[in-house]
Amino acid sequence: MAYSEKEARKLVAEAGRRLKREGLTARTWGNLSARISDEQFVVTPSGLDYDAIEPEDLVTVRISDCAWEGERKPSSEKGIHADAYRLRPEVDFVIHTHQDQASVYGILGELLETGGEFPALGNLVPCAEYGLPSTKRLRRAVADQLEWYPEASAVLLRNHGALCMGKDCGEAFLVAKELERACGEWLSGFFGECGPEGHAFAPSQAQEFSGLGKSRRKGNRFCLLFNGDRKVYDLGKRPEELPLEAAIHGEIYRNSDACYIAAETSPAVTAFCSLGDALLPYLDDLAQIAGISVRFSGASPEKVKKALKGRNAVLIRGRGALCTGKTADDVAAVRMILRKGCEAGLLAKAWNEREEACLPLGEADARLQRLIYRKKYSKKKNRNQQ
Repeated sequence: MAYSEKEARKLVAEAGRRLKREGLTARTWGNLSARISDEQFVVTPSGLDYDAIEPEDLVTVRISDCAWEGERKPSSEKGIHADAYRLRPEVDFVIHTHQDQASVYGILGELLETGGEFPALGNLVPCAEYGLPSTKRLRRAVADQLEWYPEASAVLLRNHGALCMGKDCGEAFLVAKELERACGEWLSGFFGECGPEGHAFAPSQAQEFSGLGKSRRKGNRFCLLFNGDRKVYDLGKRPEELPLEAAIHGEIYRNSDACYIAAETSPAVTAFCSLGDALLPYLDDLAQIAGISVRFSGASPEKVKKALKGRNAVLIRGRGALCTGKTADDVAAVRMILRKGCEAGLLAKAWNEREEACLPLGEADARLQRLIYRKKYSKKKNRNQQ
């Protein structure tokens, strides 16, 4: 039974904050909606942080043609929500997430069989072929899976995320959480079996990397926190006059608009870094937020500077990764997507040794994703924060 509009607006606004709180998304990634009649649903607006969304910010959309009402623009993925309500009359709540484990498993393009161990998911979760976000191609791919698997309560979106559905908000969240656990268990089992003990592709075999600390720039100076010591450095000093860690941070600041830098030495990142390869974009949000690829570099200021050109993350031999951004929130987002991206890279590497090829996004798609994010999303986020 559809929600009243007042109830739906309040529920979706609260659900956005819950989505972040439970680690199923971050920032404005993903979107939520609730059915208010056989003809309409309300959906989260485009580019507004979940913490800032109020009931009146939600947009009313017509299921039949996605026409919408109000001053705010609805989520660009409104078509996927409309098809879920059109093809599933029993569904009254829909969540599109970028949750970690489901996104990583989804790069394989494989249907997930659950063995009936996750009641909310049923026996299987289909996977829609890749399409650029917000495009007719992606919408058709998801609608195809909704039609071919009418019993499925979730659909994986290859290289992108997942769509989770329920008869109400609680059930949709249960589907999302069970999907995350099911994909996580599959990944743990796969990495445990993908090679002999000590296999470099397993995140559990990550090396102990010291990292390169974190820093913040203010004017012509930056403050670096490294190994518990906090020191302020002048950007006017030449790299050879500084400790290696400070020299690398200084060179990044001199050659970019970054105001924050942070090391990332999580197991997936250091495990991938130990391979000595560039990280390709198996997830489209990696292309958007970190760069069309994340290069591997030697641990020198000049090499790191070159590897970071046009990017917001770099893998550094023996040191893990460095992530950059204009704000602390930007750096946190890069670190988050880099962890997920490295796990996807490890999976693809191991999978390609045993099965059919698992391919990253094409270069044209990756470049387009990066361009759209930098030109449209970042500006929209900054406007909404003013």
